[in-house]
Order: sequence, then structure tokens, then C-alpha cells
Amino acid sequence: MISLEPYQQTYAYDPGNNLTLLLHQANSSTWQQALTIHPNNNRATENNSQNNFDANGNLLNLDNIGNLDWHYNNTLNKLIKADKSNTVQYYIYDYQGNRVRTVIESNNQAQSQRDYLPSLDISTNEAKQQSSTLHIGTHILRESSKDNTQSSNQTHYQLASHLQSNTLELNDKAQTLSYEHYYPYGGTALIAGKDKTQVQQKRYRYTGKERDDSSGLSYYGARYLAPWLTRWISPDSAGAVDGLNLYIYVGNNPL
Repeated sequence: MISLEPYQQTYAYDPGNNLTLLLHQANSSTWQQALTIHPNNNRATENNSQNNFDANGNLLNLDNIGNLDWHYNNTLNKLIKADKSNTVQYYIYDYQGNRVRTVIESNNQAQSQRDYLPSLDISTNEAKQQSSTLHIGTHILRESSKDNTQSSNQTHYQLASHLQSNTLELNDKAQTLSYEHYYPYGGTALIAGKDKTQVQQKRYRYTGKERDDSSGLSYYGARYLAPWLTRWISPDSAGAVDGLNLYIYVGNNPL
């Protein structure tokens, strides 16, 4: 049984609107997330390293996750995981910079692939599980999956919050498949469901954007958001149209 309790989060920022400290307090535990801000720009890291970005300001390393490699046009090329399986996730884009395919390899063997069409994306993996997600506008109509343990497709109807975050998933009999509650910048505060496999198949989450399982990053089209850092991992390609800080997410007002 899941035990719930109130919690409080306190955020501290520097004069450049960079988050420097996130303090989480609850009766059962207290933790904090501290970021080091470069003195000459708004680049932030978890490990005090000032050389964790390339010349264009793209983040090169995610602590305890892996290294990032970027294309010349500042689109993410691949994630090289810090694990024993030599896992690499590749990101493929069309000529307009839209992501059209992701591929995950372990020990040079393809483990899964996801292809993106204008209103449909299809995923398959080594275990012959297949899922498809249908989009209508900004809404996800359904997500269905089929694996070796199911005799028929399982349909997921996703209900969204005022931020278009997918919080509740129902099956075709209106039974709950999963419930997820988010922290202000998109981290998962709580996720639960009767079937662990079904819960793990959920991909479109905070603000309706896809979260990559390998990295924890949320894909927004032009950039990737790191929810635990509360910021983008690359600068705004449009420049200072939304302010001088090119990394902050929604002006630090995610609610």
C-alpha cells in the first residue's frame, strides 16, 4: 500500500533567475538539489564542473545517467548511458529538425525502436511488444500495446490536467490503469497502477510531452527539458526573445 503525506518544496534563485537550491521537506524524508551556476553565464551543473557544455552551450553530461552528443545544428544526436550494457539511444530528425525516430542499442544490438508520424507513433522492442499512440491536436486519444502476455490489445485513455499533463489512464471499461502526480517542473511525485508493466509503458506525461525512459528528459520539439534540473539542457535557439536567461523553463513559473 502506498503511504501519502504532505510535503513542501522551497526554491532559491540567483539574480539571473537561475535555480540554485531546491529543498524538499516531508515527515519521512528531506532532500535537496543544488546547482552550480557559471559566473559568466547561466549554465548550470550538478557537479561543480564548468566544462560540462560544448561551445554552443549544450549540456554534455547528465549525472549518473550518461554523456550527451550533439549535432552541428544543436539537435541531440545520442545518449551514451553509464551502464554495463553499453546502452546508446540515438535520435533521428527530419530536415526541419523534427524527431522522427529513436533507437536504443545495447552491446551493439537494437533493443527498441520508435517511429513518429504526423499524428501517430509506433514502438516495437526486442520482446516483440508493440504500442501505438494516436494524437488529435495536443490531446492523446489512446495508447494501445500488445505483448506476449496479452491476448488482445490494451487501450489507454489518458486524461489531462490544466497543464495538459497526463495524470490518469483508463482502459476501455473506465477502470484505472495508472495515476501520476507531478512536481512543479515535471518530475514524478507519485505514479501508481495495478499492473507494473502497463505503468511502465506510459510515455506521454508532464504537459503531454514524451519522456525518454533512458535519460529522463522530456522532448518538446525544439529542446529537451530536464525536470530534476528544472531547466532546458540547451539554450533557446531564438535568442533572448523570452529574456536574457536562455535556459529557464516557462520563466520559472510552471504552475
